[in-house]
Amino acid sequence: MWIWESEHWPAFRYQTERLLPVLEKVVRAVSPLATLASQLDEPKRLTLESQILLEEALSTAKIEGELLDRESVRSSIANRLGIGQSTRLSKSSQAFIDVLLESIRSCQKPLTEKGLFKWHRMLFTEKPALYDLVIGDYRDDRMQVVSGRFGKETVHFQAPCESRACVQKQMAAFLDDLNRLDGSGHVSLYIKAAIAKFWFVTIHPFDDGNGRFSRIIAERLLAQAENTTLRLYSLSSEIDKNKDAYYKLLEKTQKGDLDITDWIVWFLEQVANAAQKSHRKLYKIQQATRFWDRHRETPLNGRQRKLLVRLLETEDFADGISRKKYKGLAHTTDITATRDLKDLTEKRILEASGSGRATKYHLRLQ
Repeated sequence: MWIWESEHWPAFRYQTERLLPVLEKVVRAVSPLATLASQLDEPKRLTLESQILLEEALSTAKIEGELLDRESVRSSIANRLGIGQSTRLSKSSQAFIDVLLESIRSCQKPLTEKGLFKWHRMLFTEKPALYDLVIGDYRDDRMQVVSGRFGKETVHFQAPCESRACVQKQMAAFLDDLNRLDGSGHVSLYIKAAIAKFWFVTIHPFDDGNGRFSRIIAERLLAQAENTTLRLYSLSSEIDKNKDAYYKLLEKTQKGDLDITDWIVWFLEQVANAAQKSHRKLYKIQQATRFWDRHRETPLNGRQRKLLVRLLETEDFADGISRKKYKGLAHTTDITATRDLKDLTEKRILEASGSGRATKYHLRLQ
């Protein structure tokens, strides 16, 4: 029996005593982060937000099986936040950022069916050529997640409803609960965020984009919980890192009863982990500020700046970057890569370890 087939659907239950320790962990991780972020000046706040949005856009795309160009997404975010220079813009990443920002910036206002349809049209500007996709409205047929060859299929999930009218009725109940700013009687808005994400993805109201919308709605409620319109951490990056566990738990919970304690515990743990990692991001922003203060007048070419931004903002090359990896990152030749890295070493921006092809370059932060 699917969870939505229960006669008491959608009266979700959870074991409060199991949630309280994890909820305390979330509050301990988020509270100091919110305090530190509130102390940042406007440029640093925008820098933090741009990095969080970058992670969120790249990770939510990966969850859906898409790979976006990092620099194109960065440009899209810079364009929307009014920071830096926009170069290559991606329509898909621009649309996702627009919807996410609009959702978070308006998190204290009711979310309406009309608003959801508008966001769906923003995300899907063109109909696919190979299949019919309903854009800007609810689906009007059965929805199943199926694997396996024809005749031996496995149904992993089936959503309620086989008509638009049924979906609309389900969504009316969802939106009514979502728009109660008192937390709908839950212990915490963090718990409400976990329930809302699961509830939305169970209804699966659209032909496509349900996973992305469920995460956008969760982020909206997390912003309410933290009383801020600034995203402090990326939930999707944690879900992406634990994607197998995410799908297994979703499938298990869809086939269970209305007690979704295990799902809520897992969701809260991802929030806590994301917030803890964002602490390190704040520290890196402080490091980057000091770094660029020291090297404001240092002559650097575009390839070198791209490398330094990557080293300062991410953990991608935590063990150092080789000449080969730099060549790929900068899309340049062996000779140019060698010259760039030698120049950065002589300027005491990088330091080298190892020898020959095993040489790796690390950022000097002092």
